[in-house]
Amino acid sequence: MILVGCGSKTVPINGRVKFKDGSDVSALAGYEVNLQSEGGGASSYGTIEPNGTFKISTFGENDGALPGTHKATVTPPASPDPDKPPPKPAIAPKYGSFDTSGLVVEVKPGQGTVELELERAP
Repeated sequence: MILVGCGSKTVPINGRVKFKDGSDVSALAGYEVNLQSEGGGASSYGTIEPNGTFKISTFGENDGALPGTHKATVTPPASPDPDKPPPKPAIAPKYGSFDTSGLVVEVKPGQGTVELELERAP
């Protein structure tokens, strides 16, 4: 769901995910990055591309995130067939919760890029 903001100033964010072991991130294509402002502001999201990049949206497509500190999660895409079990996740389960992911993004005016370093699933 995209909400219309009232004069909010977002910072365009181009992000990139990578594995700590340096391996190929194409398995993360379709995963979603979610940002939750620690100040209680608007949530933001972006979908990971096959090359590991993503763009963040808050009020409109690719408009970025509000400045400030954000907790982040990375979650697998929904299963295309609800009658089949979901595929095995490519990343550690801890990344699915804001409380356990350990991922923090600081968004500053003029920043533009963020990088998230992830561990593969055990």
